[in-house]
Amino acid sequence: MATVASLPTRGLSEAKAALSDVMSGVVHDHQPTVIERHGGKEAMLLLGLSDMGPLLGHFSFHTRSSVSEGEFVLRQPELNLVAGGKTFEQAASELEQLALAYAQRYFERLGFYAQTDRAEQMPWLLRLILTPAADRRALLLGAPEHLSEA
Repeated sequence: MATVASLPTRGLSEAKAALSDVMSGVVHDHQPTVIERHGGKEAMLLLGLSDMGPLLGHFSFHTRSSVSEGEFVLRQPELNLVAGGKTFEQAASELEQLALAYAQRYFERLGFYAQTDRAEQMPWLLRLILTPAADRRALLLGAPEHLSEA
């Protein structure tokens, strides 16, 4: 892999020796940095977590809700999840738990998911897990879009 144009690039040994400075540049100066090894054949991008928000912000969740025979059903199409409960609150809690459990499995087995049709879900899952716990349910549910009697 060739050096990435316009981004600071360091070899792995150099980056390890100067890790505090590298991290300060990435986190405090908001300067993404490429780290390479094996003559550039392997490379990774270091990016501060606070800089991820603007990158992931347009990956919105469009959860749909409905009520059928007294049960609330929430369908989350970006993650292909469905949750239900006797109350909206129960369905929302179940959806949040399902989404977090799925995110954990996804990143534990990223190599597997990267080879499936679920590879494209990564930005939504990153957005979910990088969102503070207190804000996750609102992120998943947003404003109620579709609440209908079925």
